[in-house]
Amino acid sequence: MELTIGNISAIELAEQYGTPLYVYDQNTILKNIQNLKESFPNTNICYAVKANSNLEILKLVASQGLGADCSNGVEIELAELAGFDMNRSIYTGVNPSNEDLKKALESGIKINLDDISILKRILKFGKPEIISFRINPGFGKGKFPSIVVGGKGTKFGMNEDLAREAYRQAKNAGIEKFGIHMMTGSGVNYEEYFTELTLTIQNIARRIGDSVGIKFDFMDIGGGIGVPYEPHEKDLDIKKIGTSVEKAFTYDGKLMIEPGKYIIAEAGVLLTKVTTIKNNFIGVDAGMSTLIRPALYGAYHPIVLANNLDAKLVQEANIVGPICENTDFFAKNRAMPKVEEGNILAIKVAGAYCYAMASPYNGVLRPAEVMIDKEEHWVIRKRETVQDLI
Repeated sequence: MELTIGNISAIELAEQYGTPLYVYDQNTILKNIQNLKESFPNTNICYAVKANSNLEILKLVASQGLGADCSNGVEIELAELAGFDMNRSIYTGVNPSNEDLKKALESGIKINLDDISILKRILKFGKPEIISFRINPGFGKGKFPSIVVGGKGTKFGMNEDLAREAYRQAKNAGIEKFGIHMMTGSGVNYEEYFTELTLTIQNIARRIGDSVGIKFDFMDIGGGIGVPYEPHEKDLDIKKIGTSVEKAFTYDGKLMIEPGKYIIAEAGVLLTKVTTIKNNFIGVDAGMSTLIRPALYGAYHPIVLANNLDAKLVQEANIVGPICENTDFFAKNRAMPKVEEGNILAIKVAGAYCYAMASPYNGVLRPAEVMIDKEEHWVIRKRETVQDLI
């Protein structure tokens, strides 16, 4: 049995559009958004644009009433083009440029600053209606060390004492509305963590608020909701998480979250053609520049033979790309069926932080992206060409 995406054969898609090819199932995206809205009915949900910034995907997400979580001026501009409500959206920049700060002020987006020094810079260009600061609570969690963004040794946020001074300076500058933000890691598969985070940020907010004499209009606990990649991992009970988090949130303000991976990761598949069989190496036409997560983090992605999902596993193989780096692996010693040159492999759970981190390194041009809606399919980004690079 061939792999289907939506109601379309993956083999037919590969033949029509070529490989490597990113394919997204629109209905999976919509289902995940609906799950979040039902699980967090009283929460302002902002999609993390960095997870996948294809404009057609952004338009789809914006059409569902979500806000946008933007990291810089470019992402703010993409969010505006996609039709996001900027009043429901938030900008969190790390080491932002002056241009980023000016764009944030012009857009009307909620501004969340990573350091007290950035407040002094942004006030040179204008006074935000509402300001937030990012807290580093001294701990973090994530699937890989590289994506833990809270705790000792990370470059993100401020400790409570420095944040308290930042809020005091903002109040003295005449700012009257405030938010507070805490994002500590990505790909978290521990359900109770999000409730712990909610309780932690409220305690910090109450201490700062009492000390400075301010109230918070919103509290943002960031994203980080994990999805299963490896065979032993299971789907998080998103309804349980949402119920627990909203119950724990007792502050008189708005709760915000910033999911990215949960919305888009499982909707994406990377199709790649087998070019070379060499001993126990299966060579494909996608490389680490097409999908860098395995090389960068040692991340696991499910990989199946799209030509025949029923084929028995008969070998342990290394699945590698054409890049001139020995880190160019998608899998090592992976149980695989018999694979032949010309077959199509499907690398799954490839919707988040995959195309978004792609590059044309080593001349492996960025692939096309295609959207699926049941029997319909269309290109949402053309395949990169040499002329594009020139």
